[in-house]
Amino acid sequence: MSQFEAIEFKARRDLHWQREKVRHIQAALNSDPVDISALRQYACSLGGLVHANVRKKVWPKLAGVNMYDVKPYSGPPLVSHKDRAQVQLDVNRCTKRIPKSYSEEKQCKVQEQLTRVILRLLAENSRLHYYQGLHDVVITFLLVAGEAGAYAIMHVLVNYHIRDFLDEDMGRTKLIIGYLKPLLALEDARLEEFVTRSECQYYFSLSWLITWFGHVVQHPAEAFRLADVFLASHPLMPVYVSAAMILSRRSEVLSLNCEMSEVHGLLSKIPDNLSYEMMVELALQLFQKHPPKKLARHGRLKLSASSLISSYSQFEARTRYQRPDHLLAQGLKNEETSWWAWRPTAAFVVRVLSFAGPVLIAAVLYWIQSYLRTSDLSITFAR
Repeated sequence: MSQFEAIEFKARRDLHWQREKVRHIQAALNSDPVDISALRQYACSLGGLVHANVRKKVWPKLAGVNMYDVKPYSGPPLVSHKDRAQVQLDVNRCTKRIPKSYSEEKQCKVQEQLTRVILRLLAENSRLHYYQGLHDVVITFLLVAGEAGAYAIMHVLVNYHIRDFLDEDMGRTKLIIGYLKPLLALEDARLEEFVTRSECQYYFSLSWLITWFGHVVQHPAEAFRLADVFLASHPLMPVYVSAAMILSRRSEVLSLNCEMSEVHGLLSKIPDNLSYEMMVELALQLFQKHPPKKLARHGRLKLSASSLISSYSQFEARTRYQRPDHLLAQGLKNEETSWWAWRPTAAFVVRVLSFAGPVLIAAVLYWIQSYLRTSDLSITFAR
């Protein structure tokens, strides 16, 4: 077999594999209730959710969102929100996240939608505080699920998976970063000791965690692939992916002088040729080997101190029982059909009441008057 034939064979094989995986994902989506466990497995397995059309259907289910319940914004004007100026500055700087194939008009539209989604999330959740990097998470979902889908998914995430990053201070964000140290210590004690001795403090991972790597990925497909995994996994999965990235550069790190500037300088820059698929595979292995409770014990950390960790059981509960979209759509259609079917009858009743209403009121008043007269006569005879 020639090299060209081998490439062509691989392409046909991959296309067949993708079609088969999409078929299985669709079956999980159509089951009643939706097979969330299967969708999570497909999201985490090789290739994730394959392409945008599948993600647009699966991501809301992984977040426990019924897209037919999403209501339009009805609060105060978003232009007057206190964080609008900062949000607008960040959105204006995120052009590298928008596909270059988009026209200038489409790019501007995406930025307008991104601004609206962020400000709506903040306006409807007054206890949340905006942080620079939130836009990198939102735009990942916006590019695939559209404005309504991005808002619906993010409305869940800001209350669960990224809740700690939206505090007024960085206390709980530092706590999440703190899980990196025990994870590395358990997996590679020598590497962890070297990084700690350099006084690097793991703050190079801050932008990875709070943006779900959206700030550092080179291609949109990489951000989408990571979103598959993060939506389908425990909220600490970004920490496990961060550890996988550090472990993958072990030899480079250990070859450095044990100084903060060198270690931080190397680890803060992600190689262009990094395979995120391999990072996901390694992160999933690390999660099975060193689950969050084990990390908490080893690092003497309190799981309950983190909102995103302590609320994960609630998140799982909200995703457990969901109806497939074709039934949700049918239910909506039935409601509309039911209304249109009863509309003529309702209109007839309204018309009858509009004409007969005065007559009915007069009749009731006459009956009451007659009743009172009869009561007065009865009292008189009794005396």
